[in-house]
Amino acid sequence: MGRILLVEDEVFIAEMIEEALEDRGFQVRSAHTDRSAYAILDDEAHAFTLLIADVNLGVGTSGFDVARRARELNPELRVIYISGHAAHLQKMGVADSIMFPKPFYPEELADQVVALLQG
Repeated sequence: MGRILLVEDEVFIAEMIEEALEDRGFQVRSAHTDRSAYAILDDEAHAFTLLIADVNLGVGTSGFDVARRARELNPELRVIYISGHAAHLQKMGVADSIMFPKPFYPEELADQVVALLQG
């Protein structure tokens, strides 16, 4: 179905999202820091269909920054941000991105991903 790069600094949340996506047939690669996300993107940006990035990654840059770098390397990459703070999407987000607000059930996010990639 597609490969997804998931960037989420909270390991437990990342594991739940990863499981929900894999249950729907997606291959998921997770990064828990901006630095690891950048390293993966530098090596494999074109291998991914979708980036799911938490906006607040704790230390370092934001999910917005990761998405901008990802789009530089792969302009066709779809982007979904996950955050409890959706206010800055228009100002900070990359074009044609989606904000999926926290809190959510991982299955809801997986349903959104299926709809986005199959629609």
